[in-house]
Amino acid sequence: MTTTPDWRRLVDHVQSIPEKIYETWTSREGWNNDNIFGKEYGWNLVAWCMIFDWCMFHEVGLDKIVPKTASVSVMTDWAKKHGQWSEYPSVGALVNFSNGGHTEIVVGFDKDTVYTKGGNSIKAGSSDNGQGNGVWSHATPRRAAKVVGYLAPKFPDGVCPPTADPKDPRGGKAVTSWRWSAPASGSSGSKTEKVPSFPGRSYFLLGAKNKYAKQLQTWLDKGNWGPKYKVGPSETMTQLDLDKVKALQKHYLSALGPADGLTGPKTWQYAWEVANGKRKK
Repeated sequence: MTTTPDWRRLVDHVQSIPEKIYETWTSREGWNNDNIFGKEYGWNLVAWCMIFDWCMFHEVGLDKIVPKTASVSVMTDWAKKHGQWSEYPSVGALVNFSNGGHTEIVVGFDKDTVYTKGGNSIKAGSSDNGQGNGVWSHATPRRAAKVVGYLAPKFPDGVCPPTADPKDPRGGKAVTSWRWSAPASGSSGSKTEKVPSFPGRSYFLLGAKNKYAKQLQTWLDKGNWGPKYKVGPSETMTQLDLDKVKALQKHYLSALGPADGLTGPKTWQYAWEVANGKRKK
């Protein structure tokens, strides 16, 4: 079975985040920085562009390779201190825009343009007096004055992402361009044997309501983990569902611990593997 590189898991996840407004509007404050990513990070109601970047790494289990900070300037200093600062874009890199004014994650590039996606930003062509309100994609000239540079993270699997840096210290060979496209879903009529992409931790918090919650509950039910359902899986995460997650985590404690009922990428993977006969209980 082919393993998906860490950089590809990251950018696929970033691209899976719906582009829309995530903040609340108030007549007194305007857009008020109240958003799900700030809540996930543990510091809400503040500027959250760097917070969004960190959450993307966190949600695919890669948060240890980037600093946990809400400051673009601190991120930049960290990158320089750790030898991970570059003047060239690479996929999965964090760009410093406007001397610490904003950051987004690189999802592609060509010889003239860097393509990014980020939080606390505005839809291309829109204006909101600089406040930012959601998650949006942008295309920026690579040589624009506001492009200061990039944090090029070292991925744990050692695989260098597509890079434009001719001397990338991660060992990658520079390419002229790379543009994201959705992963192939498998040939028509064949049953996929690959665990579905992990959508993010926020989808499985107590009270969260979405299709991914129901998918996880279906796997937990099929694997016979924890308390029994009286009705069945639903699109809402309840305390019973968290208890079922805890039961799975306790069984595979060395791999999934602590057993806290919080679903991360490995818990998601193990629930699918057991439900589909890929892992023995």
